[in-house]
Amino acid sequence: MPTQRNRGIAATVAGLQKLREVKAAGKEDGTRLTYEGIADRISRNAQASVDQRTIRRFFDGKGIDRDYVLAICTALRLEVTEIVDPNAWNPAKSRQTAQVVAIAATLNTTPPPVDEWQGRQDEIKELQTALSNEKVRLIGMTAAGGYGKSALAVKFKEQLTPDWRVLWVSFIQPYPLAQFGRWLLEELGRAYDEKWDEETLIGQIVEGLIAEPCLLVLDNMETVIPAEGKSVYGQFLSQWLGNGSNSKLLLTSREQPVFSANLLPRCYWLALKGLAEADAMRLVTEDYGLTGTQEELAHFVNRMDRHPLLMQLVSSWMREELGEGVGVTEAENLGLDLFTVEGYHRDTETCVREVVAASLARLSARLGDILKRLSVLRGIFDLGLAQGLTAEVTEAELRYLARFSLLQEFPPEPLKGNPRRFQFLPLISMVVQQQADSELLRSAHQAALDYFLAHLPAPPWESLEDLTAYLEGFYHAGELGEWQLAFDILNEETGGEGKNESVDLFLDLQGFYRQQAQLYEQVIAGSQLEQDCHRKSLKFLGNCYKDLGQYEKAITYHQKHYDISKEIGDRQGVASSLGNLGICYRHLGQYEKAITYHQQHYDISEEIGDRQGVANSLGNLGLCYNSLGHYEKAITYLQQTHDISEEIGKRQGVASSLGNLGICYRHLGQYEKAITYHQQHYDISEEIGDRQGVANSLGNLGLCYNSLGQHEKAINHHQQTHDISEEIGNRQGMASSLGNLGLCYNSLGQYKKAINHHQQSLEIEEEMGNLQGVAISLQNIGEALIKLENYSEAETKIQESLVISQEINYKSLIAYSLNALADIAHQTNQPQLALSHCQAALTLSQELGIPLVKDCEELLAKIQEDLGE
Repeated sequence: MPTQRNRGIAATVAGLQKLREVKAAGKEDGTRLTYEGIADRISRNAQASVDQRTIRRFFDGKGIDRDYVLAICTALRLEVTEIVDPNAWNPAKSRQTAQVVAIAATLNTTPPPVDEWQGRQDEIKELQTALSNEKVRLIGMTAAGGYGKSALAVKFKEQLTPDWRVLWVSFIQPYPLAQFGRWLLEELGRAYDEKWDEETLIGQIVEGLIAEPCLLVLDNMETVIPAEGKSVYGQFLSQWLGNGSNSKLLLTSREQPVFSANLLPRCYWLALKGLAEADAMRLVTEDYGLTGTQEELAHFVNRMDRHPLLMQLVSSWMREELGEGVGVTEAENLGLDLFTVEGYHRDTETCVREVVAASLARLSARLGDILKRLSVLRGIFDLGLAQGLTAEVTEAELRYLARFSLLQEFPPEPLKGNPRRFQFLPLISMVVQQQADSELLRSAHQAALDYFLAHLPAPPWESLEDLTAYLEGFYHAGELGEWQLAFDILNEETGGEGKNESVDLFLDLQGFYRQQAQLYEQVIAGSQLEQDCHRKSLKFLGNCYKDLGQYEKAITYHQKHYDISKEIGDRQGVASSLGNLGICYRHLGQYEKAITYHQQHYDISEEIGDRQGVANSLGNLGLCYNSLGHYEKAITYLQQTHDISEEIGKRQGVASSLGNLGICYRHLGQYEKAITYHQQHYDISEEIGDRQGVANSLGNLGLCYNSLGQHEKAINHHQQTHDISEEIGNRQGMASSLGNLGLCYNSLGQYKKAINHHQQSLEIEEEMGNLQGVAISLQNIGEALIKLENYSEAETKIQESLVISQEINYKSLIAYSLNALADIAHQTNQPQLALSHCQAALTLSQELGIPLVKDCEELLAKIQEDLGE
């Protein structure tokens, strides 16, 4: 059976009846209360607000945020426990005091605890020498599992001088480069763009490490760099070795990555062996309390190759089983092959597996079961999460397992609000799971899934970490093969509004496109073709690649979604895939093809009564006609989109249609009217948490202010657009804002500065394959070159722009290019050519009804004067 999902708190059957009775009894005059009336009452009494739609959801029996439940009940003078199940109502778990859960959904940037430690002073000195060597850019430690590579990195870090900034990542799972890169660049205070390809991202990481010196510790790199074959992390390390400086990388791995011979002199490799004999003896005596003669102790530690983890496991076992102060000769009675088979001890990882297996066998059935169940957790966990998987476990038992070295223990951090926490070493987790039967592991994944679904933090969310419980729930659902449930975790409404309506929408509006793509790729890979989640994930994945500017790849997924939807007779799926294909073709400059798709989307949506689909298709048709310069036609479509979006309560649709209407009015030279629309777009986007909408509206306001001659005000708006676009990883937004800044500097007469910004915009547009953007950037560079009287180069740029504009039928830009070419011909004493270009520009401008008409008429008068007409 599918797992029951918990989305906020819902009223009981009796509670719903009471709510409806109170609503019906209504006001003091006996008239029935409306949802708007309840919202007003909440606002007056609590000086807070709850949206009418949220109130309606609660009265419809759906779960909402507990704070909203409390506000509604207080306004209606009802006890909360009269309305909801008392067992579900726990004020201590409000969103302000949400319980901390596992953190594996985000990067593990917490160094492991190191309690028992002896020796390694020679190795630390070697590392310090390598760190001070200016030629060395990467310091690596290699060894099989359990030799203490991570622990040595921690101790080395602790002995650094304060001027070294240290950043740490433990690759307890194969984090995508985009996730790692985004975190690192944010830590370095650098811009990140979701639309960068891997090569560009690697270059930006290297630049960031050069500009912001630090020691970057990359722990357990074997997880992302295979012993054989290439990997994207291997490419990053190679590029760092070839181009890096200032920072240092400290890497731990089971095996040394392969680099080209010319890069090897920039590496320092430390092949970690067992502890020195004297240090190993101190470890078992001082840290674990074992006893024996010097000869007995040496024999004991050398049998285990002085392997730190193996010695800790065996010593822990002996101490717990045989008591404090036990002699090391008692180890012969443990029944382990490593003490009886000559030479076997040299395969230390095999020995670790044997000792862990033997430790499990010696544990009580209860503790063994606990350890096996907990091994499915991916990261750090506390007692609450552990009890979610095995209800009776106590903190004392978890600490007991840590004393056996089967778990790592993190002490409490009261100032950070962290309780005592625990984690598995990767090698031990792997061995424990190998000892567990598949049904027990499945049961543990189910318990973990149930726990996370019962502890989903209600909106509002501010960062990816706020979604940890959702993403961990997604992971465990996938491990159980419940891909429909995994999909639902991402897409079900949460009771929030704006960006908080669902996890998917939050990721989308906050610019986590690669994170989205990774999740939907997992659903597609795991689910069956006929499943609803498989088909819809194709659509979502296509949208992710569209947002990343990879339009051809997006088209592939939308076409698959179309084919399956058509095959099973899902007309709404067919319609939405047609609309998404149209959006991609519009971005590629194929406007007529896009219009055909959007018209089909409209026809089907109208036929099946899908008002949202009708609104979307009309809006997209409006955008196409806007690009073709048919502004009045575009306005008609966009106004219909606005009206339908308002009617069905789709605020994001209302906001974007207002913004698009503003664009049309700006093109028509009606700047004040355009500003009114863009300001409304900004207000709604800010209110619903749509960062992309905020950036777009600011940029469009900037364009209007620039056209009105308010250049400094325009620059301020465009700079904000650029900053937000960088923050959320929107490359198109960055390109547009750079181009718009260039226009402002052009207006201020700072032509070289303008060209620099247009060139940066051009490079991004070319990388993305956005022909319209490329044409605009070339045109803008050309017009700035005209001001610098560099007519030859200006003509080249504008001709290149014209060719592209004609290819994609971008009529308004064609008009501007023709006018610019006329100006160049006029300035270079080619009156007949100037006349021809200017007349063509004037005719097209008049046809489009754009402000360029006035410029064309003024230029034409000058040309005709020169010709004596």
